[in-house]
Amino acid sequence: MPLPEGLNPGAIDGVFVDLDGTVVHEAELLPSAVRAVAELQATGVPVVVATGRMFISACRFATLLDAADPVVCFQGALVGRRSTGEVLHHEQLEAEPAREILAAIAESGEHVNVMTSDAFYVAEDNAEAQRYAQSARVPVNVVGNLAAWLDQPVTKLVVSGEPARMDALRDHLVPLFGDRAFIAKSLPFYLEVAAPGVHKGVGCQVVADLLGFERERCVAIGDGENDLELLDWAGFGIAVGEGHPELLRRADWVAPSIHDDGVPRVLAAIAAARRALA
Repeated sequence: MPLPEGLNPGAIDGVFVDLDGTVVHEAELLPSAVRAVAELQATGVPVVVATGRMFISACRFATLLDAADPVVCFQGALVGRRSTGEVLHHEQLEAEPAREILAAIAESGEHVNVMTSDAFYVAEDNAEAQRYAQSARVPVNVVGNLAAWLDQPVTKLVVSGEPARMDALRDHLVPLFGDRAFIAKSLPFYLEVAAPGVHKGVGCQVVADLLGFERERCVAIGDGENDLELLDWAGFGIAVGEGHPELLRRADWVAPSIHDDGVPRVLAAIAAARRALA
């Protein structure tokens, strides 16, 4: 695969990669991604996971990839070391606005997961709760009325349901709470809410500072609405084909879709170009 114009393979400090829709399809990691990450890291470029998933789930995939440590998870709200479990950065949504947002979601009748610490809590166990539990491979914790139960800050809220309803709910919540929370879709059927100012670009800057990366020398790859700030943050942003329309417009380059092994091919091409420069 030829590299896009403007991407200098010899001037890359690190590559930040989203998981779902990028190197993970239907909760399963692409085998080709493991090989491509290994090839690229062998040339001296760390590959960092930047995902909306919970820390425990992000660490599982980062370990399968043998990606760099630390990981960016919870949409950038948390940065932690997968090797030790140490939390390096954590921004939370305060309990009061979280309860208000939960009440608004309850009025819509949609299912919501509350993420706090590295567990998730629901009002009742149902198909949507099980979908998230199976994807993240964590247990369901049922607590009844979420707004009444919540008495502490949360890492994020995840509403799940039919994509068109998630779009409508986002458009309803943003005017009400957009100045007090980060609200965006991560997948067509997931709408996520986090603390104001939280996004993947913030988490990636934490990692860049820790590892001594220059932002302008970083590449970011994603596919969703929640990757807009990630690609804006990086020196070179790559969107995955068939991804969110706005992301495709704002990216520096569009890679083939996940169905065509797009991201592994991109990583392998960068690795090959770096080897040719050596």
